[in-house]
Amino acid sequence: MASPLSTHRTLLWLGVAVVLVTVAGVAGRAILRAKALRTPIAAYLIPIDNLTRVKQPWWPSTRLAVPRALHSGERIAIPSGMSVKLIHADNGTAEQVTGPTKLFLRQKLPSEPDALVSPLTEILATANTKAHADNAIIVTTPVSMTRYLNPSITWIAREGVTYDVAVTDAADSFVPPRLARGVRPPLALADLETPQRRQLGADRNYTLIIREANSTTVIGGARFLTTTDAQLQNTLPTTPAELITEAAAAMAKSPTRTGDAWLALSRLPSDWAASELGVRLRLRVAAELGHSEELTRALADARALKSP
Repeated sequence: MASPLSTHRTLLWLGVAVVLVTVAGVAGRAILRAKALRTPIAAYLIPIDNLTRVKQPWWPSTRLAVPRALHSGERIAIPSGMSVKLIHADNGTAEQVTGPTKLFLRQKLPSEPDALVSPLTEILATANTKAHADNAIIVTTPVSMTRYLNPSITWIAREGVTYDVAVTDAADSFVPPRLARGVRPPLALADLETPQRRQLGADRNYTLIIREANSTTVIGGARFLTTTDAQLQNTLPTTPAELITEAAAAMAKSPTRTGDAWLALSRLPSDWAASELGVRLRLRVAAELGHSEELTRALADARALKSP
């Protein structure tokens, strides 16, 4: 029978061993995280619901609450019965992955900084906004291209100011414009007065013009094109997973659907917007819109991601 002293020593050494293993595990994760910050991103893991879990090697499975970057060469396991949405960083395409399975993807560093692939330090070093007139307001949607035939019209409005809005058919000057007077954003296109049908046409160019109410001076505007596959039944998604997938897809091709991406990102919960995928998309969209205030907020969230 072991003596009390021997039992005490055994428990002491067992406790020391547990502490050392825990410290080594934490230190190892910190080293891997620091290394990951310097490697390209291969994909992003998107939780489908609050029960989604993933597992790293030599570590218990953990709940995936917000999108997570999967760096090139990193190994992640999807446990049995779990499903995640996988967004590929190089082309923005999404697929659903169901466990049990292991993920191990490789991605090369691009020749120029890429918003979703390059290390975050490179993205921060190149972040900038396009210059715009001091007295101009920023139109956030629709901009460039849209897949919506009844898009939301949004802009950065000044406090207490109302606006007159017009949408004209750029290809036909004889078509009467769609009009709204004394309004504030957001505004559905179908709410504009028009003798035409309420929705836009697919694969057509339009011009959005914004003036302060009862003024003749244009203070904001945008030209945009509806996509060839735009349909009236296309509507903005509602779940965080679908919204961030929509934003990634909108920015994946050239020309981008910048306004559609902005609309989706603006609907994200705060923790999703502050995730690495959310931050990277926000940085790119804010830069393309020339939205310096949103760029400043996204940069702050990006620097928080870099912090140990």
